[in-house]
Amino acid sequence: MNIEYKDMRNRMKKNCIVWMLLLPLLIGCGRKTGGQEEAPAPLMLTDSLQKVVSVETVHEMPLSNELLLNGRVGFNPEQLARVYPIFGGNITEVNVEMGDYVKKGDILAVIHSSEVADYEKQRKEAGQQIILADRNLEATRDMFNSGMASERDVLQAEQEAVNARAEQKRIDEVYAIYHITGNSTYEIQSPVSGFVIGKNVSRNMQIRSDQSEELFTVSGLENVWVMADVYESDISKVCAGDRVEITTLAYRNRSFGGTIDKVYQVLNDESKTMSVRIKLQNKDYLLKPGMFTNVKVTCKASEERMARIDPHSLVFENGKNYVVAVDGDGSLQVKEVEIYKRSDKECYLRSGVTGGDKILNKNVLLVYNALNDDSK
Repeated sequence: MNIEYKDMRNRMKKNCIVWMLLLPLLIGCGRKTGGQEEAPAPLMLTDSLQKVVSVETVHEMPLSNELLLNGRVGFNPEQLARVYPIFGGNITEVNVEMGDYVKKGDILAVIHSSEVADYEKQRKEAGQQIILADRNLEATRDMFNSGMASERDVLQAEQEAVNARAEQKRIDEVYAIYHITGNSTYEIQSPVSGFVIGKNVSRNMQIRSDQSEELFTVSGLENVWVMADVYESDISKVCAGDRVEITTLAYRNRSFGGTIDKVYQVLNDESKTMSVRIKLQNKDYLLKPGMFTNVKVTCKASEERMARIDPHSLVFENGKNYVVAVDGDGSLQVKEVEIYKRSDKECYLRSGVTGGDKILNKNVLLVYNALNDDSK
C-alpha cells in the first residue's frame, strides 16, 4: 500500500507542476478589459512549458504494410542426422531416451552381430597374411642374393607384402568407421551433437542391416527454421529480406526477430499456400520444433508516402483524433488528424499534418485539455 501511495503522490505532484506552468498562461488568456472581452491570446510554447513537454518533427515516410501469417517451428535439416544400422544383429544396450542431449561420438546403443564376427575373422587372417608375406619376401631376397631367384620373383614377393598390409589397413578403417569393438559387437554412436528426437529401438530387439527405418534421429536446436504459410492473395506482398517479428503462445511477452531468407515459389496443392522460411538462432532452446507461431511480416514499402508520428502524440475524443501542433511562432493549436494505419510503434496519417510540422508527444493530454478550456 505504501508503494502505491507514493506512486499516486508522485503522479499528483507531476500533474500539479504542469498545471502550475499552464495556469499563468490560461489566466492571461482569460482577462477582460473595460467590460469588453478580449480575444484570447494563443497558448505559447514557453521555456517553462518545454521542461515538461517534448516536441516531435513529423516526417513523411514510405508506407510499410504488415502481414500476419501462421507458422510453425521446425528442425534445421542441416543439423539433422538419421542413424541407421550398419549390420544386422541383436541390440544388447540402449543408452539414451527421447529428448536426451548427446554429444558427437556418444554411444547410443550396442549391437551384437554375426556380420561383425566375419570382420574379426578377416582381421586375424589379414594379420597372418602380413606375417607370411614378410617371410616369403625375406626368403625370396635371400634366394635372389644366392642366384636362385630372379628379380621378378623379388618384385612379386614385395607386391604380396604390400597387398597384405593394404588389406589390413582396409579392415582397420572398417573397424574405425563402424565402431567395431571386438567380441562380435559394434557401437552406434551419435554423428552430431544435439537432442534425440527419434528412437525406434529397444533392448534385445532384432534388427537387419537393410531395414529402411532409422534407429535414432538426432538434431541440434541451436538453429531452427520457422516455416510460415502465405495465402495466394498475399504472395505479391512478401519477398526475401522482409523483416519479421515472431511470437508464440509459450512466450506471450517475448518476440523473436528475423528476416525471410527463402521464398518457396510453389503452392501447396491442398492448402493453396506458399511457404516462406525464417532461420532463427535458438541458443537457449526456447523454441521447440512443433510450436505454432504468429509471424508478423513488415512488407516492402510502397511508393506512396504519408506523415508518420508516434502514437503517443494522439489524443482521442468524441470519436476523433487530434494532435497539438506547434506553429513557427511557438503558439500551440489543436489539429484534427485522420489515421490511415496505427500500431504500437508508429502511426500513419492521411491528413491533418504534413512533413516538417512540429507536434507535442509528451503530456499532450494536459496541454490539449488546457487549450480546449481556453477556447471555451
